[in-house]
Amino acid sequence: MTPSRRQLLAGAALTASAALAMQAQAQEKAASPPLPAGPLAVGDEPLLLFAQHDRPRTTLDGLWAYILDQNDSAFRKPNARRAFWLDETQKPGGPVVEYDWSVSPRMEIPGDWNTRDPSLEWYDGPIYFHRRFQAHADTGGRRFLSFEAVNYETVVWLNGQEIGRHEGGFTPFVFEVTGKLKPGENVVVLRVDDRVGPETLPSLDFDWKNYGGVTRSVWLVETPTTFLRDAFLRLENGTIVADLRADGPAAAGLEVSVAIAGLNLTLTGKTGPDGRARLSAKPPRGLKLWSPETPMLYGVTFKAGEDVRRDRIGFRTLEARGRQILVNGKPRFIRGIALHEEPLGAQGGRVMTPPEARALLEEAKALGCDMVRLAHYPHTESTVRLCDEIGLLVWSEIPVYWDDVAYESPRTLALARAMAAEMVVRDRNRASVAFWSVANETPTHQARTTFLRHVVADIRRLDPTRLLTAALNKNIDVGGAKAGQNQFVVDDPLAPDLDVVAINQYEGWYGPRTPDQAKTVRFSNPHDKPMMMSEFGADALYGERGPKENRWTEEYQAWVFEETLALLERDGFVGVSPWVLKDFRSPRRWHARYQDYWNRKGLVSNEGHRKLAFETLRRYYAGKTA
Repeated sequence: MTPSRRQLLAGAALTASAALAMQAQAQEKAASPPLPAGPLAVGDEPLLLFAQHDRPRTTLDGLWAYILDQNDSAFRKPNARRAFWLDETQKPGGPVVEYDWSVSPRMEIPGDWNTRDPSLEWYDGPIYFHRRFQAHADTGGRRFLSFEAVNYETVVWLNGQEIGRHEGGFTPFVFEVTGKLKPGENVVVLRVDDRVGPETLPSLDFDWKNYGGVTRSVWLVETPTTFLRDAFLRLENGTIVADLRADGPAAAGLEVSVAIAGLNLTLTGKTGPDGRARLSAKPPRGLKLWSPETPMLYGVTFKAGEDVRRDRIGFRTLEARGRQILVNGKPRFIRGIALHEEPLGAQGGRVMTPPEARALLEEAKALGCDMVRLAHYPHTESTVRLCDEIGLLVWSEIPVYWDDVAYESPRTLALARAMAAEMVVRDRNRASVAFWSVANETPTHQARTTFLRHVVADIRRLDPTRLLTAALNKNIDVGGAKAGQNQFVVDDPLAPDLDVVAINQYEGWYGPRTPDQAKTVRFSNPHDKPMMMSEFGADALYGERGPKENRWTEEYQAWVFEETLALLERDGFVGVSPWVLKDFRSPRRWHARYQDYWNRKGLVSNEGHRKLAFETLRRYYAGKTA
C-alpha cells in the first residue's frame, strides 16, 4: 500500500527527531574540552580576523526574533516541533510545529535582554535568536560569521546546520561559513544561555549583573582565499618588530610587508612553510612614542599577497624595573580608576556604544587619570581603541574572580586559557594596553596558583611586551590587614610569577577599622617588584549628605578616599586604581534604601552625577607627577 502524505510527514518527523537526539548526544560529549598540555602552542592562537574593521563586511545588527526556552527543552530533548534552529513552518496536514519565527517578538541587537525587555530583567537561561539576511553567491574568497561578544554560552546554526560553539561572555569569536551560504536568503539562529555554574568563568558568585544576550555586534566578513589572519606590531628591545600570519592555500612563501606612514619605513619579507613571518627594523630617529600625554598613532598598511589591511598603531616602551614602572624609559606613578562596562544612565546595561564609552573615559580624564582598569573582563574593542586615541593606559582582565572558581577543573582551566588568548590577540596591537591581569581576589591555595601560572605562561608566549599582574590578597572580609593586626604582607604565592604586584583593600569600609584608623595599617612588599593598590573604596548614595562619620553618605566616601590616599605615600606604592568610576548594577547589593541592587562605590552616580570623592581624587592626582 502506498503511504499517505500524512504518513510520510510523520515518518519524516520521526527521522528528524532521531537525528536531533543523536545531535544532542554529540553536543553533550563535545561540551567539555580537554586540558591542553603546557603553554599554548603557537598554532593555537584563536582565529579573530586581523583588522576586521578594515575588511568588507556586512552588519547583522538590527532586529532579531527571539524565543525563551526557560526549561531548555529544545536543546535537552530536541524534536522536530521545537527545534528552533531548523526554521520550520507549520504545513497544512503536517505534524505540529510549536513555534513561528514570523510572529515571535523582536529585540534590537546588540542588546542585553535584561534591559531590552523589562520582563526579562532578572531572567537567566536560554534564549534563541533568529535573523534572516541576504548573501551573494561565492566569488572565490572566504566568508566568516564574526561575533564581538555574546554572553555567555553560544551555539550557532546557519541554515539549520550547527557551525560552532563558544563559551565566555566578553571576547570575540569567529566561524568560517565559506561554502555554507546560499545565494539570496540565509538564516542564522543562536542559542544564548547566560547561566553560570561551578565550572564557568565567572563562577557562581560575582559582584556585577550578569547581562545576557548578544551584547556586541555581529558581522558577515569577507576575505581573500589566502588572507592576513593576524599581525602583531610593536617596539621591542629597541627594534620595531612585526609578526605576521597568513591563512589559506597560498600562505607559505607569501610576500608580506608592513609600511608605517610618517616614518618612511617599510618592512618586507616572505612567510615560512607555516604561513608566518617575522619582520624587523631599527626605528628611524623621528619615531614619536605614544604616551598618555601625547597619544601618537601611526597609519600602518599591512600586506599579505593580495590582502591589504590598514590600522592605526602606536609605539611605546613599558618596563617593570625594580620597584618602579617605566613608560618610555621614565618612572611613572599610575593614576588609575576602575570601571565596569555599563553606560551612564538609569538602567545600566551591557551594550556600550563608542559615544557612551567616550563619555565614561572623558570622566576618567577629568579625574586626572592616566589609566583605566577595565574590570573584571575584556571590555569592547572600541573602548580600548578610544584609550589609544585619547591617551589612557589600560589594565585588561579575564573574569577569574573570587573563591568559587573550579581551580582543579581541567575544563575551567582550558576556558581561562582560551579567554586570555582571545583577549590578548584582539588587543595586543593597542599601545594603550599596559597590563594583562589574570585574576581578581582569588584564594592562595596550590590549585589556584597552578591554574593561574598556566594562564600567565600563555600570555607571556602570546605577548612578551606587557606587564603581567593580578589583583591579589583578598583577606578576611576584604578588610586588608586582619582584625587586631596592622601589617599587610604581599605573600601571595603567585607574586613571583607577576611583573607588578597589586592588592585590593577596603580599610574603613569592610572590616573593623574606621577610615581614620586606616593610617595604622602598613603594607610590606617582600618582592623586588612594583606594587600598586588595585582597589579601595566605599559606598555612597549620590545626594545622601551628613556628618562624615555616617556610612553611605558622600562625606563618608570622601573621608575613606582622603585617608586611603595618604597610605599610598608611605609604603612604596607606584600606582592606584580606586573602586570605581561609576555606580553599576549588582544583584548582591541588597540594601533597599542605599543600594537597591546597585554597587554604590562609584565616584559618579549611574546617571553621571559626581560625588564629593570625585573632587578628592582629582585633587590628589593633580598633585602627582607622572
